[in-house]
Amino acid sequence: MACDCLKLTFREQGQSTEVYELNPVGQYLGFDYFEFPFFSGGGGLLTIWYNEPTNQWIMTNAGVGSLSGVVAFLDNEEEPPCAIGKWSIASPKIEELLVEECEQGCIKVEDRIFRKYDSIRLPRVFEEEDRGFARCCCVVPVLASSSSDTWKNDKTSAWIKLSSLTDIAEAKLYKDGIETAYSPTAVSFVNEPFAFYWTINWNDVLNSDGAGCYTLKISYDISGVELTFTWGIYDLKPFTTETANFTARVRAIYNDYNEVEQIDFTNSMVEDSCRFNGFIGNRQPNMSTDNLIYQNREMKKVIRENLNTYEIITDPTCEGIIRKLTDNLLLSENDLFLSDYNAHNHSYRFNDLPAIVESSPEITYYEGSREASLKCVAGDKFKDQRTYYK
Repeated sequence: MACDCLKLTFREQGQSTEVYELNPVGQYLGFDYFEFPFFSGGGGLLTIWYNEPTNQWIMTNAGVGSLSGVVAFLDNEEEPPCAIGKWSIASPKIEELLVEECEQGCIKVEDRIFRKYDSIRLPRVFEEEDRGFARCCCVVPVLASSSSDTWKNDKTSAWIKLSSLTDIAEAKLYKDGIETAYSPTAVSFVNEPFAFYWTINWNDVLNSDGAGCYTLKISYDISGVELTFTWGIYDLKPFTTETANFTARVRAIYNDYNEVEQIDFTNSMVEDSCRFNGFIGNRQPNMSTDNLIYQNREMKKVIRENLNTYEIITDPTCEGIIRKLTDNLLLSENDLFLSDYNAHNHSYRFNDLPAIVESSPEITYYEGSREASLKCVAGDKFKDQRTYYK
């Protein structure tokens, strides 16, 4: 640590006044020191150096680090040390001594370097190892229709969070291992810098590339780390009552902060869905009643209210679909819509029914099988099935 430049006005006994601009000639114990000619010393040098133990600047004719031959000293008041101030003269050979800032000023230089390193969080990627258990890959059924009915056309969303503007990410859709004509479009999150999502409208894919088996892959380059991973595998078919039979679907809109993903979905309104072999229904009205008994012992109604609940039940299925439901759709939903397509369902009214999760999903596991089934209870999004006196 030291001053970067000193302006020294110096006059020896019997000599003319000299003005020097001194730059450091080296360092002693981490501090800069300076030298200038001392003619009375037979053409020698005077050295200005900082003595840290006494917190003093020393001017000596004996060289740096020596406390013999001291001709002047300065009690330091600067932090970091800088040799600007009123010096005390200890030698009668010196008649004038003034140390000031150079014209560019006294620059306090520290031997510290500040650097900022932003931490990055790479996407969580899991690839199953082969443990010899015979099981087909987890394929998600998706149906597509040009109908304006939302429950007849599935959508799938994927997302990624980068670390800076220089990072790169893209999503590509493959059909039977060949890249499709359909190209997913990246959309920026409204409240999350460096994060993007892709929403695949499967009807667009059906029109461009037809029905078949598709794989969605995400590639990224985050701070020099490059990787490609599979987001999901999908079996696309046109929507008909036959292709939809024995399936149900949960559709959700994400509109809040997701701590798991560390992404703020607020105001982005990301739409996602999951179709599975299973069932949605078994409505229970859970009627709430409030009656009064009058003085004549007649009972009359005050209010009736149906607090409907519905069961979401999957057939035994793979982990990918179970995790999609528990860790994404049912956990993150801000708007939830339920659809069922089973011919044997008591009600055919489950066409994007607005709902909300009312109790924790329960998973049933089967001994000797990697498949599991899920059951979750949801209720009406709007609790407006009431009758009462106004």
